[in-house]
Amino acid sequence: MTSTRLCGTLAFLLAATALAARGQEDFQWQKVRPEAERMSSRKLAEATEALSRRGTKTFLVIRNDKIVHEWYAPDFDPQQKHYTASLAKALVGSVSLMLALNDGRLGVDDPACDYIPQWKEHPQKSRITIRHLATHSSGIEDAEQDGIPHADLPGWKGQFWKRNPDPFSVSRDHAPVIFEPGSRYAYSNPGMAMLSHAVTASLQGTEHTDVRTLLRERIMRPIGVADNDWSVGYGATNQVDGLNLIANWGGGGYTARAVARVGRLMLRKGSWQGQQLVEPRWVEQVVAFAGTPSPDRPPGNPAPASGLGWWTNADGVWAQVPRDAFAGAGGGNQVLLVVPSLDLIVVRNGANLYDASKGEGFWAGIERYVFNPVIEAVLDTESNSAP
Repeated sequence: MTSTRLCGTLAFLLAATALAARGQEDFQWQKVRPEAERMSSRKLAEATEALSRRGTKTFLVIRNDKIVHEWYAPDFDPQQKHYTASLAKALVGSVSLMLALNDGRLGVDDPACDYIPQWKEHPQKSRITIRHLATHSSGIEDAEQDGIPHADLPGWKGQFWKRNPDPFSVSRDHAPVIFEPGSRYAYSNPGMAMLSHAVTASLQGTEHTDVRTLLRERIMRPIGVADNDWSVGYGATNQVDGLNLIANWGGGGYTARAVARVGRLMLRKGSWQGQQLVEPRWVEQVVAFAGTPSPDRPPGNPAPASGLGWWTNADGVWAQVPRDAFAGAGGGNQVLLVVPSLDLIVVRNGANLYDASKGEGFWAGIERYVFNPVIEAVLDTESNSAP
């Protein structure tokens, strides 16, 4: 990090540190009927009925800073944490990256080897950037194979999930690069692991030198999320070459309202109750289209383009959803949707919504049972109120 970048963020860092130290007075949402915020209670009830039949545990809809709909399965409640799966890539991976960018600790187009010195002499890995890692365009092979359960995977892929010796050194030293960095899209959990490695390396010498502590002190406590309402990194810290590394690709547990608070912070471009926790430009950058190759979109799977750890609707792949929408999502169709133009936040947790036997992919069920019904609940009310 250059002295210029450090000077440019010093005042902001002092203010943010002071805020985290004294704690932010807790914000509480008010609950109102959907119609009070121009949404249809009938449409939301219909959506909830459909979701309840498909393994849903939580369904939370917030508009104009009011909870208009909140539902939990009979065996679940608002105080329970639900696993994130890869929703952690946004909540942990992107938010920690955003803070490092905000603080001038790294740049999005920096070579990753600036923070992962073992890659400096590698013919392919030396060309991987922070942007590539955050957008699944690094070329680092994923630790998946033909639907084989993680515990049964052979070689380095099995070692990654078994954390043997740890997923970070496995990703760094053994996961191969299978295409030119930046030339294609290919989902990569090891790539995200190396993003956490790079971000953590950039934090050395600061007050908060691991991602968990960084998030707790700079984001979660200031936005009023109690420590027992969230967890990250499979509850583990991996010590590798002097770094305390935390998983950012999965392994989180958040209550629905904790997820929604992160969504609110992002919707408000880093502002929380009059305090600027993150500069707006960095929030805008991580949720915007990152300019890297998009995933394949076969019929039945409206896969979105990449932001930096978030997914973006910038090209309208979710046809009924406004293009400024962004989302985080993970296995089991855990999802956080934020639509700034509608002042809308949606959280859903549970089991997969899509039907693979019908040719549906991961995003099909989310779009069909979450995104479209919620958007229709907004449009239904607004169209009915038109003169």
